Amino acid sequence: MSKNNLKEKLKALTSDQLFSWLAWMFSIATGIVVVVFVFYFMSFSGSLSNEHERWGTFGDFMGGTLNPILSFFALIALLLTIILQSKELEATREELKRSATAQEKSEISLKKQSDILSKQQFEQTFFSLLEQHNAALEKISTASGRWTKGRSDLDIVREYIFIASSLKEAKEKLEEKNGLCGHYFRILYQLLKFIATNIPSSGIGASFDKDNIVKSGMAENEKMYSNMVRSFLSYDVSQVLAINCYCDGESSTYWRYKQLLERYEFLEHMPFEIDKKQNNLLLETRDYYRAAFGNSGFVKSISPSA
Repeated sequence: MSKNNLKEKLKALTSDQLFSWLAWMFSIATGIVVVVFVFYFMSFSGSLSNEHERWGTFGDFMGGTLNPILSFFALIALLLTIILQSKELEATREELKRSATAQEKSEISLKKQSDILSKQQFEQTFFSLLEQHNAALEKISTASGRWTKGRSDLDIVREYIFIASSLKEAKEKLEEKNGLCGHYFRILYQLLKFIATNIPSSGIGASFDKDNIVKSGMAENEKMYSNMVRSFLSYDVSQVLAINCYCDGESSTYWRYKQLLERYEFLEHMPFEIDKKQNNLLLETRDYYRAAFGNSGFVKSISPSA
């Protein structure tokens, strides 16, 4: 029981208590020294001697008597000091540990706030661009006047390009009508590029390197935003888009546009028929685009007005 009590007292030892104990031990040690001196002079009274032997005897007596006692007190004081220092070091370690934990939590909190802010900034710009995209899409999809005989710019372009015999010829015809739908497809490209390069945790980066477009993994929710854009496109628009992004090699300005369509499987729901008839140009796009059609390996039937 006494051993446990001693442990509890040592654990509860504080700096003030240590100083009190040391003061008591110093007082006791001083008292013992005084007692020893008094005892000596009472037992061996007389005047001070000039003989070295007597001073040596006096030193041997005082040293032999006081050294063990004072050493014992010094040892106790040293042990108490070590115990207190150990407690203070342990308290310091605990405080540093708590500080490190608090710092880690603070960093996690700051990172979460930064991620939330980055996402808010991204979405603010994204929806602004999406609004411009939808306005441009509505413009090319709506009949523009009496001279067009109730047809939209998109209808005019479709009638002009789908009489071509090859994708290359169809792309050349589409370039001739660039003033009708070119503005819309440029906005769509910038919107998809913005998603790829600015979404938080993007692996593509601002350099927009063509190798990164193919090799980098999909960031969180990246496909969701591209699907959101795709949902606004009609089948007619997706068919013209397939022609618009045709190019003859990596040096073409349309190459990265094509890569984005493949990255986001952007033509997944595009039909390969016009007026319920298979169109050779659209069938040819299946061989040209690698992954732009996703898992839709079937041919869809759809009328131009759908």
